[in-house]
Formats: sequence, C-alpha cells, structure tokens
Amino acid sequence: MKKPFKKLDDSQQYHILTTAMAEFSAHGYKRASTNRIVNAAGISKGLLYYYFENKETLYLSTAEFAYDHFTTHLLSRFTTEAEGFIERLARLSRIKHVYFTQHPEIAQFVTHMYYAEGLLSTYQSKMQTLRESSLHAMYENVDMTLFRTDIDREMAMKMIGWTFEGYVKEMEQYFEAQGIDFDQVDTYFAQFGGYLDTMRKLYYKEV
Repeated sequence: MKKPFKKLDDSQQYHILTTAMAEFSAHGYKRASTNRIVNAAGISKGLLYYYFENKETLYLSTAEFAYDHFTTHLLSRFTTEAEGFIERLARLSRIKHVYFTQHPEIAQFVTHMYYAEGLLSTYQSKMQTLRESSLHAMYENVDMTLFRTDIDREMAMKMIGWTFEGYVKEMEQYFEAQGIDFDQVDTYFAQFGGYLDTMRKLYYKEV
C-alpha cells in the first residue's frame, strides 16, 4: 500500500480492505475484479491505484491486514486455562462466533488464505504459525482425566470436534437463512448448553 492509504483514518482503511477481502474470497485472486471492488467500496478506480500499485499489492495488503487483525483480535483471546476438552471447544467456539459475526469479511478471507497457493507463498509460514497456534489453543492444558476410561481419548476428541463442526455449520446456515435474533441469544446458548451436557454424559466419567 502507498503512503496516501496509510494516511486514511482506520475506518476508511478497514472499509476498503474488507471490501477487497470479500471480492478475493468469493472469486479468488485471478478472477477478482477491481471494478467490483471500487463499486462496492464507493471509490473511483483512479483512487484505488492512488492507494495501491496494482491488484497484486492490494491483495497482499489485504492478506497482511487480515492476518494481523485475526491474530491480534482473536488468537490473543485463546488463553489455555485448565479445563475439559468439551469446555475448551465450547469456549473457543463462542469466541470465534463473536469474532466471525463482527468481522465476517476478515474471517472468510483468512479461511481463503489457508488454502491459497502461488501468490501467497510468502504467507505460508504465517499460515503454518496460525495453524500451530490454533492447535495449541485447542489441546494445551486440557484435563484428560475427565474422559471415561473405557473409551479411546484421541478417538473421543475427534468425534467431539466433528460434532462441534457440524453444529457450527448448521447454525451458520440457519442464521444466514433466518437472520440472527439478538433477543434470542440466551435461547441459542441454552440450546448449545444442552448439547454440551449430552456430550459430557457420553464422554466423561460420572461425577
């Protein structure tokens, strides 16, 4: 990015970069259109190139911003306090849901970067660090003694992870179709709590 872009206030920078992220996430680098980006961002094409050298530097700037924002505002909250595996995934899921709801373009673009090839080769080490940090947050300091002794713990954790992934996808599809009724947030979490109680009965020792 050029100096004039850095002089914009944070909200303007965020708007332009997240607009570009949405386009790159939806179409990939090669098929992304700078015309669609400027139209969605409400700026002229000349102004876009006043801020960025070309499409490639715009893409790399969005990648740098997304990575920094994701690690600063999300991963920094992934503290590894002592807790059960089900409780760990529940807590991380809530944190991720809040972040993804507040910053959907960044969340989608970071997902895109996980699988991007070629242009983002300079970011492969960063993506690897991101993966390692996520795994660390998922497993570090988990209380394994809570699991039943008659089941394989590794297999149980995989099954719990699949359950969480399926639930999150189902809720994302529901919210996309129906919208989020913020007056019903307590109801959503009460339902989620019911699923957690069921998983505890399946995988944990009786207290």
